[in-house]
Amino acid sequence: MTWNPLKKNYLTQRPTFASPLLSHVEDQELDLVVQRLIYIENTIRKLTKEMKKYIGALVNLDRADQRLSMNLISCGLTQSNDEYRRIVEEYFSVATQVGKNVQEMTNLCHKTFIEPLKKFRNEFVTIAAALTKREDLVATWKYLYNRVKKLQEKKDRTASHIAKLERERRAEEAASKELKTVHAQLLTELPAFLEKRLEYINPSIHAVIMIQLNYYGHTTQLYTQLMPVRYSFEFALNSTITEEEYQQVVSTELNRLRALAIVKDH
Repeated sequence: MTWNPLKKNYLTQRPTFASPLLSHVEDQELDLVVQRLIYIENTIRKLTKEMKKYIGALVNLDRADQRLSMNLISCGLTQSNDEYRRIVEEYFSVATQVGKNVQEMTNLCHKTFIEPLKKFRNEFVTIAAALTKREDLVATWKYLYNRVKKLQEKKDRTASHIAKLERERRAEEAASKELKTVHAQLLTELPAFLEKRLEYINPSIHAVIMIQLNYYGHTTQLYTQLMPVRYSFEFALNSTITEEEYQQVVSTELNRLRALAIVKDH
């Protein structure tokens, strides 16, 4: 297998079978492990890509929020309406704090998710090199095996022919021994690598969950402070009001919004 570092994935090709030196079961066992590794590497690449897209979307949303709060606070109405000025200044303050949280969140996502997964994926470079070595050994062994087979089929029994056959047979035996050793090593180390992968990846998943919990919890808390206490999420979660009563509170607030002059038909 030729390895091209410019490819998106380091593992792209399944191992070549080496019959009759290796049994079908031995070849198939390695093939199944490599298929799992190819799938895992592809998944890691996709997870890293999706995290980058998520961070980008979060940053873009924050930028839009910052622009909105800036436009509101620079509006001429703030100079003539104290209540409006107070509301937009509070909103601007909250948007600024949320922006700082977004920056902190993106930094943490890079450190706890993207960078660890990148380091983990680099391990596939070593795996790809080991599989490439096996492919080279398979090609060498097959070449020597076929040469010995052809020499054995010849009826020439001269001294030079016998000597040549013996040299090729020794070379084929050495190649077969090395191939078996490497194959056995791969069947030991690669499954062990697969078994340990979750121990490496799980902390990154848990970190992302905790980062999001902290970010969205803090953001909710900040925006809740802009609302009257009786309509806050804290009120809804901690009080003993019924679902019907809470829905009535929501309906009342929506009706107040619909009654505003800015949403009435002109």
